[in-house]
Amino acid sequence: MQDIEQAQNKEFLQTIANNDYQLPEDIDAFAFAKALLPNFASPDPELRDDLSYIILGRSIIDDQKLTTEQLQELLSIATDKEHLFYAIGEADTDTVFMRSFSCLIIASILFNDAPKPQFPASAIVTTKEKLMHYAQQEKDWRGYVENKGWAHAMAHLANALDECAQHPHMSAKDRQDILIGVSKLVTLATPLYQEEDIRLAKIPHHMILGHQVEDSFIDKWLEMCAVSRELDVVSWTRITNAKNVLRSLYFLLHWDNIAPLITERISTTLSKLDEVYLEQKSNDKE
Repeated sequence: MQDIEQAQNKEFLQTIANNDYQLPEDIDAFAFAKALLPNFASPDPELRDDLSYIILGRSIIDDQKLTTEQLQELLSIATDKEHLFYAIGEADTDTVFMRSFSCLIIASILFNDAPKPQFPASAIVTTKEKLMHYAQQEKDWRGYVENKGWAHAMAHLANALDECAQHPHMSAKDRQDILIGVSKLVTLATPLYQEEDIRLAKIPHHMILGHQVEDSFIDKWLEMCAVSRELDVVSWTRITNAKNVLRSLYFLLHWDNIAPLITERISTTLSKLDEVYLEQKSNDKE
C-alpha cells in the first residue's frame, strides 16, 4: 500500500528524479512499477512524462530491477484493455495519454529483452498483434496538447512497432505484417506532424539496414504507400503524409550510404506522387 501511495506523490517522485533517478533500496520495484502505470492517464505532464514514465522506464526497466517473469507480466498489463486499449476509439479526450504512454513502456520492455531474449516467442508475436490492432483502432492522433504536454500516440506507437520489429523473435512474415500496418498509418487522413514522419520511417529503415525483409517486399510496400491523387482534402492529406515518410526514409538510407537500389525506387515513387507538379514544370517551359 505504501508503494502505491508513494507512486501518486509528485514530491516523492521528484526526490527520485533529484537522486539521478535511483530508486530507494526499500521499495518493491515491481509493486512500484505497477503503481506508476495509472499516472499515465494524468493530464499533468510533469507527473505523467517527466516523473512516472522516466522512473518506470529508466529506474526500473532499464536498470533491470525486475525479473523476466515480472517484465512479462508488466508487458501483459501494458497491452491490456485498461492501458493500451483504454477507452479506445475516443478522440480529443485525456484517455489518449494512457494509451500513448503504454506504447512507450511496451517499447522499453521489448528493447530490454531483445539483446538476450528471455520472453517466449509467443509473447512477442502477441504483442505485435495487439500493437497492430491498436493502430487500427486509435482515433486520437494529436501531438502536443496545450497545457497537458505530449500525447503523440503516432510517435509512441512507431517506437513500439520499431522495437517489436527488431526483436529477434520476429520472423520475416511478422516484419512484413508490421510494414503493412505502417503503410496504413502512412496513408491516414490525419496529418503527420512534429517529426512523426521520421519516427515511422525508422521502422523500414531498420529493417533495410538489417536485411530483414526482401527487396521485392519493399517494392510492394512502396506501392502500398503510393496514394492516388484526387481533388478532395483527405486525398491531399494522405498523399502529403506518404511523401513526407518516404522522403524521410530516402534520406535516412542516403545518409547511411546503403541500399542504393531501394533509394532509387523511393525516388521513383516520390516522382510519381508529385507527377502533377513535374508536368506543370514541363508546361511552364513551353
